[in-house]
Amino acid sequence: MNYFARFENIDGDLFRFDTRIYLNGFDPERESVCVGAMVGKNPGSATPKVLGELAPLELNRDKMLPVVRNRFNEAYRLAGKPLPLNAFVRVWNLFYICDPVLDSAIEKAAKFQVLPLCSTENEVVPVIWYGWGGDDQRILSFKERFLDRGSNVQFFYDHRRKEVIAQKPTAGFFARHTQGMPKKPIIEHLITIVQS
Repeated sequence: MNYFARFENIDGDLFRFDTRIYLNGFDPERESVCVGAMVGKNPGSATPKVLGELAPLELNRDKMLPVVRNRFNEAYRLAGKPLPLNAFVRVWNLFYICDPVLDSAIEKAAKFQVLPLCSTENEVVPVIWYGWGGDDQRILSFKERFLDRGSNVQFFYDHRRKEVIAQKPTAGFFARHTQGMPKKPIIEHLITIVQS
């Protein structure tokens, strides 16, 4: 299995935390190594096998996780760099409510006075790739906590300029989601990161 997460039921809503995309499979006997993080909007259609513990994901129609995995794997391969054992990419979200319909997820998030967040957001990661989509006014406030992060290597694919920007976006930037994103510029940028 390559995709793992911990699901929690909080006040009747399903949340997905600690999402991990393992690049070369998961060996529970070895320590895991985080090679980066992807910031998306919210968990989509992937569902749990169990609640309350790190466990394999059922992807259903969720395509973002395989796309991120493929881009990192291709970059390592083309850079001629071996993948660290148990290497994974972390997935952070603007909010962690599981709902593939953004409007519905935003409504659910709004009813929380303090929205539950993933504790892994406090970890330092080698690279952050932003892919939270357009500048929807309803989600601008959720972006703020990521804009204060101090990681040295951050990037996004600017939908308007059609190129990779090697810095963190501002809240108003259209940091293209993986859906419909051209793969070549992302792979080329990740290669430079992997080689450095």
